[in-house]
Amino acid sequence: MGVAVGFGVDTVGAPNQEIFALWRGYLTSRPVCGRPNALWSRLEQQQWPSVDLLCPYVYQGFTKFTVVHLAPAIGLDSTYLIRTLIASVSDSSQDVKPLALYRVYATRERGQWVLANALPRLTRRWNSERVGRITFVFPATRAFSRSRAEKTAAFVDSLARAFDVPSPPSIRYYFTDDLSETLRAAGLEFFPLGSDTVGGRSEVTNRLVFVGSSSNGEAYRHELAHVVLWPFLAQLKTAGLVQEGLMTWTGGSAGLDFKELIPGLKRYLDAHLDLTLESVMTNPPPRAGTLDVGYDGLAVLCKMVYDAGGIGAVRSLANSGSEPRLVLNTAAQLLSVPPAKLDELWRGRIAAWSR
Repeated sequence: MGVAVGFGVDTVGAPNQEIFALWRGYLTSRPVCGRPNALWSRLEQQQWPSVDLLCPYVYQGFTKFTVVHLAPAIGLDSTYLIRTLIASVSDSSQDVKPLALYRVYATRERGQWVLANALPRLTRRWNSERVGRITFVFPATRAFSRSRAEKTAAFVDSLARAFDVPSPPSIRYYFTDDLSETLRAAGLEFFPLGSDTVGGRSEVTNRLVFVGSSSNGEAYRHELAHVVLWPFLAQLKTAGLVQEGLMTWTGGSAGLDFKELIPGLKRYLDAHLDLTLESVMTNPPPRAGTLDVGYDGLAVLCKMVYDAGGIGAVRSLANSGSEPRLVLNTAAQLLSVPPAKLDELWRGRIAAWSR
């Protein structure tokens, strides 16, 4: 793990030297997401069990970290801003491929410098509205639809009841017109998301949701489904696409609900007659606009299993492991069909539900 210093960054003067040593010590410890860490703010650790909110995004095995900015944070007392670039460097061409440019803060607690997240500092002047269990947080320039928010809050309680899990005591739901803008508020100044501005991310243990949508910001339910159903899945051995299929069936995807996704999925299957559930699970086609064949296709399978055997059958599917053939054999058994007939049944349901 290498921590370099960019041009013009002061790491010698006080308190910069101490703050840089704190940040370098954290990075070189190879952070593990979800674990407490004495270098972080105690107040924030009380609020968020997984205190480093950017951990899932930025610590992906890259070893080249460059601190490009370390200076007092404007408008914040006893607080310093740290910006860091993570990148890979090609051995042959020396090409630099950045993964992320992100910010954290250093602040004083109990007479010591500790690390702190960007989110509460960058959103301190945003508006917030509590509706049911959800606190919606959004820029002052963003309109708020209370009617959509009320339906979304009702969805949270309804989904928890349906799966017999406790409703989350609270969820903080941050939204803007563009997912990149929302993640910037969390401290991710650059992160590769592709060209689609609509989307969401969730941090289930922290009960945080980040959404970007210019037309339906208060009603992006896919990420809320992740938070609500985390207790249902926590002890199960669930394939990633089965999990995403479950969230897509219950909460939709790309700003659309489950029913609205089916016609696009049918058109794709009609144009790809050789596509199978096993190939989808092994090598899912890339998302194109609102169509995600992996998410949508497994959402259909989750609904089929639910229709056949209720929540108990969904639990069995979700506990069938990550190997595609084992998952699909379990689905076939739950649907009382031979495994060789599963694709035909799946395509037939998609055709019927698209009408």
